Amino acid sequence: MEPVQPSKLRYKVFGPFPFRTNSESTHRDALNAFWVERNNDKTPEGIANAIGVYVWTVKQGRKRIPWNVGLTDKQGFRKRFEQKETTFLRFLREDPHAQFEVYLLALQSKTGKFRRPTDSLGIKANHWLETMLIGSAISVNPDLRNKAKASYLKRAIVEGYLNDEVEERSEAAKSFNKLFKA
Repeated sequence: MEPVQPSKLRYKVFGPFPFRTNSESTHRDALNAFWVERNNDKTPEGIANAIGVYVWTVKQGRKRIPWNVGLTDKQGFRKRFEQKETTFLRFLREDPHAQFEVYLLALQSKTGKFRRPTDSLGIKANHWLETMLIGSAISVNPDLRNKAKASYLKRAIVEGYLNDEVEERSEAAKSFNKLFKA
């Protein structure tokens, strides 16, 4: 991997990767198959033990809808995904034919290698990115499954930016909104 410029923080994005679940297989079986596929495709070695942020999506036709955003910094993606079984089962009860995919945003070291889990209190950059992605995901899917960080983002109203009524925006809010449109 390429070295990261000094004073820059870099997340390398991988995916979307399909995550195949069905009523005949367990979550653990699906996870094992998922990681075997990552070993067989062109996904770089070490991604399973890397840390960073992930975005689970569900396909609706050709469109991908984010339904869960999370982070991992004290364990790699593989171990973190083992803990998501309840979340998957709850979703599958509501939509047994859901087609899941996941994006992995792996944090890189200054030398360009994947960052490994840490025993520290957490990596601030991962928490920041997770919160940013949750905010963006809510604008696409107000029913995002995240609980903790999503609750205040869902309740907060920032005129011209977050959870407001477009038709009721003041001129200042309309102008403010244009700042964030590329």
